[in-house]
Amino acid sequence: MRGLARGFAALGVLGHLLLGGAPGTATQVGALFPSDRFTVSDPAQLTGRRVALPLPHCAGDPAGCDEIRLLNQLDGFSVNPRLALSFSGPINLDSVTRERLFLLPLGENPASTRPIGLGQLVWDAEYTTLYAKPERILSQGRRYALVVSSRVLDADGHPLRAARKRSAGEPLEGILKILERQGISPGEVVAVSVFTTQSVTAQLEAIRTQLDRARPPALRFDLAPGGVPSVLSRAEVRGIEVRRHVAAGRPDPDARAVQLPLWLAAPSEVGTVAFGRFSSPSYLTPDRVIPAVPTRTGTLVPRGEEEVHVTLFLPAGPKPPGGWPVAIFGHGYGGSRHGSPLTVAGVLARHRIALAAINVVGHGGGPRGLLTVERSGQPAITLSAGGRGLDLNGDGRIEATEGLDVRSGSPLALVASRDGIRQTVVDLMQLVRLLRRDVDVDGDGHPDLDRERLYYFGQSLGGIYGTLLLAVDPQMPIGVLNVPGGPVVEIGRLAPVFRGLVARALRERIPPLMNGVKDFYEFMPLADESPVKNPPPGALAIQAYLDRAEWLQQSADPVAYAPHLRLAPLPGNAAKSVLYQFAVGDRTVPNPTTMSLLRAGDLLSFTSVYRHERIAGQLAEPFRDPHGFLTWTVDRSVASIGRAAQEQIARFFLSRGVRLENPDSFDPKPWSAPVFEVPIRTSLPAGLGF
Repeated sequence: MRGLARGFAALGVLGHLLLGGAPGTATQVGALFPSDRFTVSDPAQLTGRRVALPLPHCAGDPAGCDEIRLLNQLDGFSVNPRLALSFSGPINLDSVTRERLFLLPLGENPASTRPIGLGQLVWDAEYTTLYAKPERILSQGRRYALVVSSRVLDADGHPLRAARKRSAGEPLEGILKILERQGISPGEVVAVSVFTTQSVTAQLEAIRTQLDRARPPALRFDLAPGGVPSVLSRAEVRGIEVRRHVAAGRPDPDARAVQLPLWLAAPSEVGTVAFGRFSSPSYLTPDRVIPAVPTRTGTLVPRGEEEVHVTLFLPAGPKPPGGWPVAIFGHGYGGSRHGSPLTVAGVLARHRIALAAINVVGHGGGPRGLLTVERSGQPAITLSAGGRGLDLNGDGRIEATEGLDVRSGSPLALVASRDGIRQTVVDLMQLVRLLRRDVDVDGDGHPDLDRERLYYFGQSLGGIYGTLLLAVDPQMPIGVLNVPGGPVVEIGRLAPVFRGLVARALRERIPPLMNGVKDFYEFMPLADESPVKNPPPGALAIQAYLDRAEWLQQSADPVAYAPHLRLAPLPGNAAKSVLYQFAVGDRTVPNPTTMSLLRAGDLLSFTSVYRHERIAGQLAEPFRDPHGFLTWTVDRSVASIGRAAQEQIARFFLSRGVRLENPDSFDPKPWSAPVFEVPIRTSLPAGLGF
């Protein structure tokens, strides 16, 4: 049992569920985690249970107590749990196979039940404890059995034994019957732990229902001084300048003016640029969290209304009889509705598709930012830039993403960007409902937008929250997700650009978990890598911390939502038409995180891959990271790649989400080899690819 002393202490758990024959000299199975023994009955939850992990010693581990208290609000365990199995001695890791040690879904048709194998093995030799992850994401709100058979061998080649006699009862007898159909006799079962996964999508589904029942607000285009319409002919717009609100204590934006690359949306393609606003219910507290409520009986109450600004690009030329089809674009982390949407609006407009964009929560600077629109032969117009950033840490500055995440050092810090992401999805669902009405942009009394032809596409973070939007909202049937991945915690761990943020969190935690000077050493293998043996000091505590973060952030995890796009649509939703675009060797959202998402939703057949490794050596240094390939239209040396990816998106939308075309076939390219693959046909480089 000494494996629990360290292995489970990091999680605040100590206990065991043991089954099997009488003790003997062979290696025995000790405790298994997770287990419903660490829950309590709670009829207010959809699962009927609520997590009840014991707290660690709070004086010595105050952050650990905060983290466990947050987990104890959930109605089940992670859908990608860190499994922990203790043994009385060493085991043969080669004997850990899907046929010998596995997860078994409960409640399904026994004839169709298939074991789920384990991967990402980590062996703690000192405390003879095995840590593992499921080889695929688990379903939400379901019961699973972690099963250990005597076919797993100890280091001497002997079958495992259990530490106490097996007691019959439900659900054990039903599990044994299922296992017999798998060819495993009851006598071979030496340990079983039954646990329930949490309800991941419940709160967003409940908010969607509230939006459907509420009277939708107006979408107004009156941001010009005096309430004058803020709808401009692209032909008269000479330039747009943005001044982001940076200094929280100053009345002016206090930021250098940035000229937008307006030439990307030429008047021959874009006919109208409109700046609008709408009200959206905000569920965020000042701490940037959406409070937990029971998933069955709880009611989420908005904390107020937030005015959300929207930019709309309408195509040039005669308006179709039913109005312009509309694609909502979701920008990435650190961006805004003023930057990347402009790089894609021209190609969409060329295909007679309008584009709409809002700022993500916490993005676009503070609320006093300004847009200055210069016009030919007329005075410039100054509008609010609609920034959604906040000075959460009180340092007098509003950083590029400040207001999305919980403030660093807060007892709620492990929640991170979870609820800022979910609030952004709420805002997008509200916008979808407004666009499904008759929207008169130019004020001539006639609708300008086709409410029956509405699409979504998002880049990076926009692909992450876009996965949530498409899974939850039945009014959004078609979408393209560019360079997303998950879990967000894994992106932070694997991406060089974000790893420093994880290191800072480990360093600032009380007590700190940092086990290196400049970097940390977690020694977590990727899905297809060999087991890690004897991880260095501090690594297991970091692994446990990252697992808690993933578990707590799962209600905004695209990997957890991916199965609901096509495999198991949520109530009221049909299977969605989706296209995932990503790049080999992505250094910002690494390939293993994208593959986790695609495997979770069985979406590999709905992918378009930019094979960056084939031409990376020919590109300038700013383009060595292919993460931004969709918006590479500003630089002529790589513009053909960005335009080709955008062209693929436009054609996918025009086909109503049916046709996935290969961008290499559109126009002559300056590359000697094909750089796109639709869908994945050849094997991808193993590992990170960079």
